[in-house]
Order: sequence, then structure tokens, then C-alpha cells
Amino acid sequence: MVLKDVVSRHRVDALFAEIRDIFRPILRRHGIDGAEARGERFENALVSLFSQNMPEYLAAAKATQSSPALHALGASELIIDIVRAFGIAQPLIAVRPVTHILSESLKVPGGYHRTPPHQDWRSVQGSLDAIVVWLPLVSVDHGFGALEVLPGSHLGGLLPTRRDAFGNVVDETNINPNDFVSVEVEPGDAVVFSMFTVHRTGAEQREGIRWAVSLRYNNAAAPDFADHGYPNPFVYRSQDDLLFDGYPSLEAVRDVFKRG
Repeated sequence: MVLKDVVSRHRVDALFAEIRDIFRPILRRHGIDGAEARGERFENALVSLFSQNMPEYLAAAKATQSSPALHALGASELIIDIVRAFGIAQPLIAVRPVTHILSESLKVPGGYHRTPPHQDWRSVQGSLDAIVVWLPLVSVDHGFGALEVLPGSHLGGLLPTRRDAFGNVVDETNINPNDFVSVEVEPGDAVVFSMFTVHRTGAEQREGIRWAVSLRYNNAAAPDFADHGYPNPFVYRSQDDLLFDGYPSLEAVRDVFKRG
């Protein structure tokens, strides 16, 4: 379901600005033109970073998922009220938010690019009534990497899958690819759907970057979820070894605390 104008444009713009700002220190460090820009110049700067140092681009893209504004939105009264309106009596954030940054110029070789047909429940494995809230940060139409959903597919339950670089992809023999519907939305809109809904990224995208975020919620009050002891297939843990040998030095630590 598409909910129109449920998030203020001011809040969407502030979130979008914070996400873009996460890239700027990396762009500055590489001396890439457009690090302070907005719009097309900024997007060109991201493409330059991607071309010059893909691992650092990907690290910055992943870091956007830790945006305070994004987490604040996901836990906000506004979004939680929407989630409750869809029957999630006792909402639990199922997994950290996801930032979707899509462009033909940012395609990782050997990786997945546009998401193939899938059901989010397969990776989350939470309550049976779990939902997704998908929020565009730019205008998204059929020709700009639209979210495509298979109406009524949630009623088919958990479908057979095949392995893919993306993860578990719905076996195409169980769906009709012609039945997908493009969801056209504007910043401030929200797309809410069951985690059993089969969805994918549309194949058509004109030049530019399509930005969106998504949030996922389980229902702690759902008997099926409680009976299984609130399962969570995601494992978040640190590694014991230092990522950079010899860092931080004693001098570097002391220098930080001298600045105050």
C-alpha cells in the first residue's frame, strides 16, 4: 500500500542531506571535485569515488545505514504509528535500516545490482505479520528504478528459492514476471507491504542515482514469533583483530584529546 505525504518534506530532505554528508569526508580525502556539491555534481563525485576506490565507496554506502536521522525516523512516533495501523501491536525493529543507492554507474562487478524477486521474510524469519516500510528520498517512477511488487503474493506464503549473489531469490517458475506492478512515489510517501510480498527493483532506469531507504518490523505480540523465542538470523559481532596494524598509536590518541 502507498501512503501519500506521510513524512514531512523537511524531514525527508534532512535525512537525505545527512546520508549524502556521510560520503563527503571520503570525497574530500581523495580530492574529488564536487565533494561539497549537491545534485548532479555530487552524484558525479560519487561515481568518481566508485571508479577510483570501490571499497571506500562501498564502506561509505554501508555507513549511511548508521545515520542517526535514519534510525530516528525508524523509531519515530510517526512511523511506529503507521506500523501499528497495519496490525503490528508490539513493534520490534527487525534489522538495521537499509539505504538503497541505485545507478548503472555504481554497479559492482560480480555482485548483484538491482534486487531480483525476493521475499524479505526469508532473511528476517520473524513474525508472520512482519512488514516493510519503504521510503523514497527522490521522485521514483517506472523509468527510474521503481520498486516493483507482485500484488497478492503474500498470500502464497514462503515460496521456494534459488541461490544468488543477492541471497535467496524466489524461483521464477513460481511467479509470473508480467504480473509485477511498478510503484511510483514521491519523497514523503511510504510504501508498506508484508515481508511475504514478492518484490524486486525495476529494470528501467534513466541516468542518475535513485535513493531510497527501507525499515523492517516484527510483532513481539505475534504468538508464532513468541513461540519460537524471537528468532533472529542476523549475527552482529566484532572481530578481535585490529583492522589496521599499529593503529591507533599512543600519539594519535593523545592528539585527539588535546584538541578540546
